[in-house]
Amino acid sequence: MRRIFTVSIIVLSMLLASTVQAGGLFQKLYFIGLWEGIDGNDGSEAQRSITLNSDGTFSIIGQEPITSGCDGERGYVTGTGELQGGVIVSYDFYLFCYNNLGPYGPMHATYIADKLNGTLIEDFPDAESFEPMIMHKISKR
Repeated sequence: MRRIFTVSIIVLSMLLASTVQAGGLFQKLYFIGLWEGIDGNDGSEAQRSITLNSDGTFSIIGQEPITSGCDGERGYVTGTGELQGGVIVSYDFYLFCYNNLGPYGPMHATYIADKLNGTLIEDFPDAESFEPMIMHKISKR
């Protein structure tokens, strides 16, 4: 009995150690879900769906009913990101417009977890004119 308990503790410790490392499963699970926020750049409601792929990358897809990049018309975004230092980083983020403008990209986008407030911050570090957007999770995994 004591041996089973010891082996169980060792296995549990190894599992926990692997998930708290940068890019561990627990860290990645925070990002998965449907996020919603108000785009401070044009006032539109924005949604982002973030899913975890089998190769450890994230798929990002979203929509905005109004976007300044589409001359005030509806648009959607797509990208693929990797977890780097606790932040999802995407270098292939694109904006597509339903009115056939664009596509625009690739852009550099980041998703920063604000675990204190339970929010996600979308930012475009290379675009000085874009304000970061705070998003709230509206669905769970």
